[in-house]
Amino acid sequence: MALIYLNYRTKVLGMHQNLTIILPDDASYFDPNQKARPLKTLMLLHGLSSDETTYLRYTSIERYANQYQLAIIMPRADHSGYANMVYGHSYFDYIIEVWNYAHQILPLSLKREDNFIAGHSMGGYGTLRFALKKGSLFGKACPMSAVFDAQQLINIDWHDFSGEAITGENTNITGTDLDLYHLLNEAKRLDKEIPELLIMCGEEDELYLDNQRMIRYLDQLGIKYQFESDTGSHDYAYWDKAIARVIEWCCTDKEA
Repeated sequence: MALIYLNYRTKVLGMHQNLTIILPDDASYFDPNQKARPLKTLMLLHGLSSDETTYLRYTSIERYANQYQLAIIMPRADHSGYANMVYGHSYFDYIIEVWNYAHQILPLSLKREDNFIAGHSMGGYGTLRFALKKGSLFGKACPMSAVFDAQQLINIDWHDFSGEAITGENTNITGTDLDLYHLLNEAKRLDKEIPELLIMCGEEDELYLDNQRMIRYLDQLGIKYQFESDTGSHDYAYWDKAIARVIEWCCTDKEA
C-alpha cells in the first residue's frame, strides 16, 4: 500500500496545498506489461477541528482501505464549510479540482459507480452538499455525524471561526445555496440524480437530533436513504467505527 503526502500548486487556490492519499497496491502496478488497474475511490472530508491527516492518526483507515482495495483522498479545507467563501478561498471548487487532479495522475476509476464521498461533522455537511450539487461524480455519499442545519454551522462559536468569512455580512443562509434543505428541494424539483445515501450518527452525539430532522425531511420528499445509528459521541472513537462501515458499504455491491 502507498501512503502519499502530496503537495501541489492548486490553480483554484493559487497556492501550494497538502492532501493525503491512501493508494492500495495492485499486481498490475508492478508489471510494466500491464495497464494499471483503476481503483474505486473515496473522497473523505474532515471536520472543523481536523485536517487531511487526522483519519490516519486516529483511525485504522489504512487497514480498512487495504481490505477493500479502495483509494482514499483526504484534502485540507480549513474552516471553509467546503464553500466558496466570500472572504476567503473557493474550497468548493478546490475539492472538485482535487478530484479531477487525482483522477488524472493516479490509477483511479472515472466511473460514477466507483466513486464515493464521505465526511464527518462539517465534512458531513460538505458531503451532502457535494452529493446534491455534483451528484454526477459520486455513486454513493455518506455523511457521518453531519451538521445538516447549515445555520448551526455558520453560527457556531469555535476557535478562530467566522461564519461571515463564508457568507459575507448577511449570515442568514436560509433558502440559499448553502442551505441543504433548499438544495434538497431544488434537487427534487429538478429531478436531479442523487447518490445513494448512508447517513450515520452516534446516539450520544449532540447532532443526533439534527440528523433525525434531516431523515424525516428526506422521508417527506421521498428521497431514499439508509440511516444507521449506534452508541457513540462526536469523536474519533465513533468515526473509526463509522468509516469502517462506510468503506464496507461503499465497496459492497447490491445483492441481485
